[in-house]
Amino acid sequence: MTAEPIQEFVCFTDYDKELVCHWKVPAQINCSKEFLLCYSTETSVVNVCVPENRKDSLMCICTIYQDYFVAGLTYVLALQFNGTHMWNYNVTPALVVKPRAPKNLTIKKTENGNFNLSWEENYSHSSVFSRQPVIYELKYWRKQHPTEVSVKAINYRTKSFEITASSLKKGYDYVASLRCNYTDYPAYWSEWSEEVEFHYDYQVTAEDILQMAVPVSCILIMAGSVICYFCFTKYVSYWL
Repeated sequence: MTAEPIQEFVCFTDYDKELVCHWKVPAQINCSKEFLLCYSTETSVVNVCVPENRKDSLMCICTIYQDYFVAGLTYVLALQFNGTHMWNYNVTPALVVKPRAPKNLTIKKTENGNFNLSWEENYSHSSVFSRQPVIYELKYWRKQHPTEVSVKAINYRTKSFEITASSLKKGYDYVASLRCNYTDYPAYWSEWSEEVEFHYDYQVTAEDILQMAVPVSCILIMAGSVICYFCFTKYVSYWL
């Protein structure tokens, strides 16, 4: 590997405990043996992070653990390859926040036939995010048709959302997932949460009965009219 600019070097933080940096490498690279990421702030000594190969991708990933992050504080990163200094990078955690995905998604059918999805924030009450405005994005789809996805924007602070039955097709299994973004730290959306599944039973409603009754009634009326017509014409022809 030559001393060329590092490709796709990106850092982000959950703004609670972790600052994560990753970069692209050739397939044969052993990140732990060949790279070293040094980091420091204005008030700290130089520390080191030993990267690992990211699973299922040609990336090195390094996770820097901190007890907390301070707004406005900048980290100075220095990347080494086989002992040779390659590259410097400055990162301010407050500008690269990627929040944790919502957790503990549950879904229950309501009395009106809709489905109420609820969740929890993935931060403690002592976290800075427990007081920050947050928005969500919900996606759900039929399990048998994963490319047909419905997306709903939830632009207010809440921990539940009602999926209307009118947006679903009866008799199908559905899958739902959620992600979030804190509007005062908008750099990244979180990853999508773990998925939750639910089933929309096919239950015959009064509306369904009415929808079926109207065309059936029309068919019966038309059939009755035709039968009456033929009976009448036959009766008339018999007496003539």
